[in-house]
Amino acid sequence: MKKSIIDNLDIIDFAKKSDFFDIDIFDNKKYGFVEVYGNENQPALFLKEVSSFDSKTLRLIAEIHHDCWNFQKVLFLYVFTKTEIRIYNCSKKPFGYNKNDINFNFDKELEKLELISCKQTDVDKLKTLNTLFSRIAIDTGFIWSAIEAEEIRKELNLQHRVDKFLVKSLINVAEKLEKEGLKDKDIIHKLIMRSLFLLFLEDKGATDKEFYNYFSENATTYFDILKDPKATYNLFKRLADDFNGSLFTVNETEKEIVKSNHLELIEKCFKNGYIDNNQTVLFEDWRLFDFKIIRIELLSEIYENFLSELDKKGKKDTGTFYTPPSLVELILNEKLSIQNNKTDYNIKTLDPSCGSGIFLVQAFKRLVKRYEKHHNIDKLTDFKILVNILKKNIFGIEIDDKSIKVAAFSLYLALLDNLDPKTDWWNKKIQFPYLINNPKNKDEKTQGYNLFIRDTISDFEIKELQNFQLVVGNPPFGKLLSPEKDISGKQKNIRKYCTKENFAKEMVLPFMHKATFLAPKGKIALIFNTKILTNTRGTYQNFRSWLFSKNYVEKVYNFSILRKAPEDSGGQLFGSAVGPISIIFYQKDKKKPKDTITYYAPKTYIKNSVLEGIVIDATDIKHLPRVECEKKDTKIWKIAMWGNYFDFELIKKIENKYSSFSKYFKNNSISYKTGLNGDKDNPDFIPASITKTSSIERYYTPLSAVKPNNKYFRKIDANLFKPPYIAIKKGQKDKLITASLILHNAYCMSGAYIINGNLSDFEKKAIVVLINSEFTTYFLFLVSSSWGIEREQVMSNEFLYLPYIFENKRALNLLVSTFDKIVALKQLEESEGFEKNILKLQKEINLIITKQLLKLSKDEQIIVNDTINYSLDLFENQKNSDAIKPVLKINHFTNRITNYLNNWLDDVNLKVFATHYKIDRNCPLYLVKISFGNEQKKTITSNEDVSKILKSLDKKLWKEEAQNLYFRKNLNYYGGNDVYIIKPNQRRFWSETAAMEDSKKLLVEILNMKE
Repeated sequence: MKKSIIDNLDIIDFAKKSDFFDIDIFDNKKYGFVEVYGNENQPALFLKEVSSFDSKTLRLIAEIHHDCWNFQKVLFLYVFTKTEIRIYNCSKKPFGYNKNDINFNFDKELEKLELISCKQTDVDKLKTLNTLFSRIAIDTGFIWSAIEAEEIRKELNLQHRVDKFLVKSLINVAEKLEKEGLKDKDIIHKLIMRSLFLLFLEDKGATDKEFYNYFSENATTYFDILKDPKATYNLFKRLADDFNGSLFTVNETEKEIVKSNHLELIEKCFKNGYIDNNQTVLFEDWRLFDFKIIRIELLSEIYENFLSELDKKGKKDTGTFYTPPSLVELILNEKLSIQNNKTDYNIKTLDPSCGSGIFLVQAFKRLVKRYEKHHNIDKLTDFKILVNILKKNIFGIEIDDKSIKVAAFSLYLALLDNLDPKTDWWNKKIQFPYLINNPKNKDEKTQGYNLFIRDTISDFEIKELQNFQLVVGNPPFGKLLSPEKDISGKQKNIRKYCTKENFAKEMVLPFMHKATFLAPKGKIALIFNTKILTNTRGTYQNFRSWLFSKNYVEKVYNFSILRKAPEDSGGQLFGSAVGPISIIFYQKDKKKPKDTITYYAPKTYIKNSVLEGIVIDATDIKHLPRVECEKKDTKIWKIAMWGNYFDFELIKKIENKYSSFSKYFKNNSISYKTGLNGDKDNPDFIPASITKTSSIERYYTPLSAVKPNNKYFRKIDANLFKPPYIAIKKGQKDKLITASLILHNAYCMSGAYIINGNLSDFEKKAIVVLINSEFTTYFLFLVSSSWGIEREQVMSNEFLYLPYIFENKRALNLLVSTFDKIVALKQLEESEGFEKNILKLQKEINLIITKQLLKLSKDEQIIVNDTINYSLDLFENQKNSDAIKPVLKINHFTNRITNYLNNWLDDVNLKVFATHYKIDRNCPLYLVKISFGNEQKKTITSNEDVSKILKSLDKKLWKEEAQNLYFRKNLNYYGGNDVYIIKPNQRRFWSETAAMEDSKKLLVEILNMKE
């Protein structure tokens, strides 16, 4: 039997029918079955087999692609016959067409959506297909890093996905409405959001022809109603009443202002998207957005993004930003999972800053799923039971009344999703419960007790807001404004709370603290600012002391690196918010605490899967000692993010062995302060000359950097700048820290830190050399609070963590001698071979510091070098980093791992040796075999076809490791006397330090096998 082209990709064997997944987007009667490939109910791509690519099939593909785009979570649609496959880009906006136009050229339009097409006879294309779109490639996210995929990545513009495109359309139509006479942004906001809500109702099947006829004869859709302003506002009035005010009240002024031309713009926006001011409705019977498919939880994201653009200043004041659905899923998968027979459907849940309700909607839907599972039913349609689950378990607090109305409406939509028929709301067969509790509402009959318009941090006693079993959410974060800048007064209570508890002035801290009072015996999962883990100031330490000593912290996710993700990879995690974020799972109750806290900290935004959401490498998972985490001044959170166990042990050893700069400076009366500060309120003096921070060079700064000055600065001790003195730049560039010995009379500005005082010129030179060394780069990258987290700089007090290592006078003399040579070269103004000579001297410096002064072992030197060459380089260069390039050499890894294992097994009658395979650089995975027996052998290089081995092992691993495949990318497979180490084909996973880590893990397994 002839093989199908899809068999080359080895995906179809593992795909399942779409109804197996918790998604409802494909009409099986219309489309036939669409297969889904994914993991743990998370779809990764769609597959559709067809008999041929004829005109009828092409029309069908266009409609399936339209649905895929509206679904938003999946990037690829594979359509294939026995001999041909076409892969379509689901991130690209669908094209419009007239359903009655039988001559429409679908082939031409669909070709624009193709990422690749391939026939069984196309040998070269088949190779590319296998490289980028095989199952192994999909599982490893190879397309995000492969050089061969660069052109395809350009086509995968995630900013064109349905959520981003809809928000952009809403923003553009809002601007156009303002230009056409609607000056009141509040009216624009209401008009657009009512329309968005109505289309959700219509597409979900909650309205029909009879409903629209009530407002306008012969109207069958909302777009028909929009043609008549009077009918439109009658509809708005009815909806405001039926949805208990969650669809925004209508006033007479608005009815007078909004005209037909404004409603026509709304129609254009929601039919085809509104990007171009000259755009017109293309086809009356075709719509771009399908709210039957667009997930309800995206409503919150769309609303928050839209509102933040309308009111950027307001968002900055409150510190609120929308929560990506992927983070909501991650949190609720942990705490409200519907997998593994979880059937408890009464979990009293609170979001203390619920915004537009994304957590609450997801939580409610999961509780309904649990009810269905518990009662063994396919779908819960009993409205009374649905309302009971909602009112008993779902609670939110939010200070913004606009957002809380969206939360209420989103929950109503979630209720409607389960009903059949969904139209019962408008003929009064069902009546939505009042959810919103507004202190301004004096009518007790219309007062709800689930969504409270309150300031969470204020003092209130509400019986419904007590004893929660689960608290989840994304509280506002960021630094508090000063009282004089907080014009709105929105931060007054937060500031007061922080002062009372002696916490840092961070908005999120009171929410995290108060959550333990709202759920004294419950579980808590909140998003917060990562710098809370790393900031060294005392008030931050006070909070950490409370958090880790007075509570039981289960796990922490650190997603700081994702704030830097470029737009073509999905954009920043929080849209316009650029702060580093983390998630913490904790509780007040400390029953049976584990000895470790699980810590997840991805090092790159480059994904290792095509799954929507967040996937974490095995090397990014750490189990941190709880005792260490409870120390309020611990540096473990930063070290564990970018380093590993070996880094932590090395830094701890150095700190224990040597006195710090801080102690040495204090004991020897050495001055260390920040440079000049400009201060308009304290114009104390005008220094004659200033060395510009940008002109400070490593080791030596020429006189040309000094510039005359006529500006005022705050008073400062002039002795600090008496030459020679040391100037250190705050920021770093290209993995280099800059310290310089300033030999001329001139002040430095606040962009530099200054060291001077009771130090010999000899010591000053040594300190400059140490600060400029690779060791200092390594040390400060791992222990400083902001570099690699938020700002690429080192704070002033963090240079004081450096060890004072100048006890070996011979090595010190060598260090200073090398400094003098570098300065001499620099003073010659870049003579021939200048750069080469400087690099040579810097290598000498690094060896003097690591071998003679610090006395690091060979293994410790490898740890330092690997952290710089892989972790730091990955942070600095991301997709251009050598760390993610394919493996070219492997001897360093296998030599290290076999030597380690054989040394450990020296007293055991067991030896190991390695087998290398010739692996194509385009293979997403890399493989090394470790064999063990009674005698030691040399490394073997095999000519065996590794792709067959990988596919064979992959099938076994899929079956055996299904629960963890997407979470544990580094896999070991044991067969007979062999251990196959399988990891992504990226150099960072095959370093010597990685070999040291793998050795420790394998040793236990090998010894167990021996027994």
